Amino acid sequence: MMISLRRALREMAIPLVGALLLVLFIVLQVLGTPQALGGLGFLSPAQTSSPRATLEGFRADTSRATARLMEAYRESRSEPGLFLSESVARKAAEADALLARASQTLDLRDIPPVELEHRRLESVILLKEILDRVRLPDTGLIPGDDEIAAKPPASWNVPGTDLRIVRIADGPRAGEYLFSSGTVLGLESFYRMVRNEPNLSGATIDFYDFFSQSPGHLLPPKWFSVIEALPVSLKVEIEGQAVWQWIAFFLATGVAAGIVLGVRLLARHADASLSAVAQVLAGVIVPGAVAAAALFVRYMSDNQINLTGQVNNVVEEVAEGTAYIAMIWAVIAFSNAVAGQLYLTATKSIDAHLARAAVRVAGLAAAVTLLIYGASYLGIPLAGLLAGLGVGGLAVALAAKPTLENFIGGLILYADRPVRVGDLCRFGTLEGRVEEIGIRSTRIRGLDRTLITIPNATFVNMNIINLTNRDRMPYDRVIGLLATDTAAIRQEIEAVAALVAEHPRIERGSVQARLREGQEEKPKVEICALISTSKWSEFLQIQQELDLMLRDRMLAAASTDAPAPGSTDNVVPLKDPA
Repeated sequence: MMISLRRALREMAIPLVGALLLVLFIVLQVLGTPQALGGLGFLSPAQTSSPRATLEGFRADTSRATARLMEAYRESRSEPGLFLSESVARKAAEADALLARASQTLDLRDIPPVELEHRRLESVILLKEILDRVRLPDTGLIPGDDEIAAKPPASWNVPGTDLRIVRIADGPRAGEYLFSSGTVLGLESFYRMVRNEPNLSGATIDFYDFFSQSPGHLLPPKWFSVIEALPVSLKVEIEGQAVWQWIAFFLATGVAAGIVLGVRLLARHADASLSAVAQVLAGVIVPGAVAAAALFVRYMSDNQINLTGQVNNVVEEVAEGTAYIAMIWAVIAFSNAVAGQLYLTATKSIDAHLARAAVRVAGLAAAVTLLIYGASYLGIPLAGLLAGLGVGGLAVALAAKPTLENFIGGLILYADRPVRVGDLCRFGTLEGRVEEIGIRSTRIRGLDRTLITIPNATFVNMNIINLTNRDRMPYDRVIGLLATDTAAIRQEIEAVAALVAEHPRIERGSVQARLREGQEEKPKVEICALISTSKWSEFLQIQQELDLMLRDRMLAAASTDAPAPGSTDNVVPLKDPA
């Protein structure tokens, strides 16, 4: 009883864990996706018609946004409860929309998709703090719409800095003036150089420092008061992150690793006694756990702990890369497990092999699709990857030419079906019974019980005679005659033919008897007939009956001293009908 209960619990554990991992994966995919900056339903698009419009619009939007966020933060701290009030949420949404409009002034084309949303927000805040610390020229010295109408400049630099606004030459935003992609990529290093300079805008708070040291998306959650109460030593910055953020990150990573180890331990205890579904899931839950764990780490580091800068970029890339690799692993493991559980009526037939191969090829195609999409999402050049795959595929195709020929030969065997598993066939000078038709080769058990393996490319080009598919089986014998003169020989031949034709399983009109080697002292007759059966065992039985009938006729003739119609002592097979 205890053993059966334990087995039932183990049987239920793997599907249950698989379902939980699937739900966790979906939830983390939804929650773990970085939040896009807010909608612009009540705001007009950013003005980017000139360097002056771009710079002034950016500064106005970011100043209003940070002011609204700090106002919302102070209001949130003064309110009781664990949730934000409607007033606080409205102010945060307004700031979100203003920052979204400010981000429209940035050229973000070189940012990988995996980092785009977080880098969009972080770049806007970094650029705002940088511009607040550098001396900007008078508005009249910055090219405006009038200067653009006369002669549009290709770019404009903030004096004394590497901050550059360029005119976009192509694409959907051609003609607009945006902060260049080089400027966006270098914002973190620019900020490190000027962060200790006085803020010329009069702001008393470094908003990027506040943003990077607090959890959450834009507005810190209610439990931020716990972080604020931490000792100063836990707020020391290391590589742009506070000590408490590093601790929280390593704790989240440890929890994720623990989940993976627990699932792996469960999968290792799966054995052949479990159901087919449990065995398939046992091969998938480990990569599934790795993917879910990677997304969990990303969600915690980006949406809760709020890692920033290069550290966050690396964590996002590694976590997403790990998740995609795990998903590819899971797809391949799933297809292999399903193919291993796919048992058809004839498990060694080409039908079964092709069914398993189709499942594996489908899994491989899904894995390649995930690989290409994942590489594109991580910022790996898709064109270069496809070109590399094309060159590599050509090299593999040339190296695997014999294997491809055999695979195509297997498809031809499947389409034409000259033989099936269990058929007796003759190929070339050999005969045997087909035991297995694979994707690469065919195995045939010879009449001498040897196992013959023939590549499919060779087998399909041979003259294949399917002996099993005969609708009739030939009966061939050479019988010695007793008569010596021509008339007696003719009568004896007719008597032997009539004797064979009497058998009920001999096809009517198929008996043929012909004199063979008529110049010999003891002539012989060759008897040919068709036995109405396609089964080998029945054929052997009927052939034996015919041989015994001829022998009985001979013995009867010998006992009466009458000329025997045939001597079965001289019955010799003309050839083996098999």
